[in-house]
Amino acid sequence: MSYCINPKCSHRLNPDAQQTCQACGTPLMVQQRYRLLEPLRALDEWDTTEIFEVDDGGQRRVFKILKAAKLLPHFQREAQTLQRVRHPGIPQVEPDGFFTIEVPAGQVHCLVMEKVAGHTLEQWLKEHGPISESLAVEWLGQMGEILHQIHTQGLFHRDIKLSNMMLRPQGQLVLIDFGTVRPVTNTYLAKIAVAQEVTSVVSPGYTPLEQINGKAVPQSDFYALGRSIVHLLTGQHPVGLPEDDQTGELGWQPSAPPLSPRLAQLIDQLIAPFPRQRPLSAQAILQQLAQLSASAPLAAQPLPQSALKRILQPSLRTLVALNVGLLCLNLLLGWYRFASPADTDQSYEAANGVSLPLANVSLAKFNRL
Repeated sequence: MSYCINPKCSHRLNPDAQQTCQACGTPLMVQQRYRLLEPLRALDEWDTTEIFEVDDGGQRRVFKILKAAKLLPHFQREAQTLQRVRHPGIPQVEPDGFFTIEVPAGQVHCLVMEKVAGHTLEQWLKEHGPISESLAVEWLGQMGEILHQIHTQGLFHRDIKLSNMMLRPQGQLVLIDFGTVRPVTNTYLAKIAVAQEVTSVVSPGYTPLEQINGKAVPQSDFYALGRSIVHLLTGQHPVGLPEDDQTGELGWQPSAPPLSPRLAQLIDQLIAPFPRQRPLSAQAILQQLAQLSASAPLAAQPLPQSALKRILQPSLRTLVALNVGLLCLNLLLGWYRFASPADTDQSYEAANGVSLPLANVSLAKFNRL
């Protein structure tokens, strides 16, 4: 089956053999290249965008349709960002991946991008449960590299959360949904300095206060990243964790597994209430992670069972030697007692208040030990 690209079509699902939509007559082969196979998100007339999986000459891609014309600048910015930034952790968009077509309902703006194989970290957490410290360090490093690529382009993401991070089968994280990306320009900084209206993006539990107030900065991405790592370590959404009413600090550590102090400190820096308390840049995060990895002690390797048995169980030769030694000691003490006068022993016992028993350790008892 194929879907009609026209968002206002009354019946969008068509048989594969159809070349045009049965309901509205719109060509089903977009740009004579893309055929819409299925929606990747439930179709809702109130959504500003639609996302489909499409066939592109045998390859599967993600096809994003803008429905709200007022958001066209954001849509164009998303396309330009993905075309410009090249990194395995960012979906790729080809130079001709952004275009506009005419349908009976008017213009439709389209963005075609790489379809990332794998699952979101939100799905991953549901299947696997909380992550370990080593995986937290690994994923923090990968996200630090991705944010370094974005921030050095003068951009920041503004909507980092588990549902916007995907894990490729080979282990590479990918940051998706760049529809909220924003350039850090002098105009933008001037606007937030005088509290002019700036569109805010809010994901409860992940979004810092300055972003809620329309004053997001690149360090806002670090806050959302730190909150995401907390979610992964504790298995609990940040909204459900206790927060200090006075300081705004999140009480996450009691719900997390034991962590090295330096990693816990880094996470606390990332989720600090105020931007100035967070790392200055993604590069600073990567440097702290490098120092953490360099100072981490090597994990102790468990002894093999064979070695453990050699330590805990004495050898046969050792047991024989002990038996012979005890036999000689018994003979020596017996000879000494036989050769010594009885009164000598009695006078010693009387003088010291002790008794000198004959050493008669049983070899049979020892062997049973």
